[in-house]
Amino acid sequence: MARGPGAGGLAARVAGGIMSAANVTATIWILLLMGLILADVIGRNVFLAPIAGVPEMVKYSIVGIVFLQIAHTHRHGQMVRSDAVLGLLMQRRPRIGALLDLVTQLAGVAVALMLARAVWPKAVRAFERGEMEGIAGHFQMPVWPFLAIVAGGAALLALSFLITAVQAARKVAGRWRT
Repeated sequence: MARGPGAGGLAARVAGGIMSAANVTATIWILLLMGLILADVIGRNVFLAPIAGVPEMVKYSIVGIVFLQIAHTHRHGQMVRSDAVLGLLMQRRPRIGALLDLVTQLAGVAVALMLARAVWPKAVRAFERGEMEGIAGHFQMPVWPFLAIVAGGAALLALSFLITAVQAARKVAGRWRT
């Protein structure tokens, strides 16, 4: 069944919406984490009563935040990358540049999928075993949500790489206007 030209655009827009929602979630998480750290500092210094588990929450939150934001960052072309050679090729030989970009985007898909595939079983296992981080009787939190965020974020990143790879493939085929 042939798809119209708008079908890929709709999928990209839906994926972009999901990536944006994950990014907003991470931004809100950052703000809440800042409030928690501030409350902990005040509690430690003013009341001599720190909030239990803040270091553990911060440690896992940083990883969760990164993986919630990474697909959005890639989708908007804001990931750090050295593209001096690619930039020159895109100016002088646009199709060869697009081919190089296609290869790198497909490599990104592969790496992101390998990461998601490696982490997901660990998230499931952590859930099934009830794995916790922290000190029993003091503070404990489940590990599986953070592992699930890493796997989900990696899957979203793979999708972002794939969307960009499709765009590069269209440039290689000469059917894309920039």
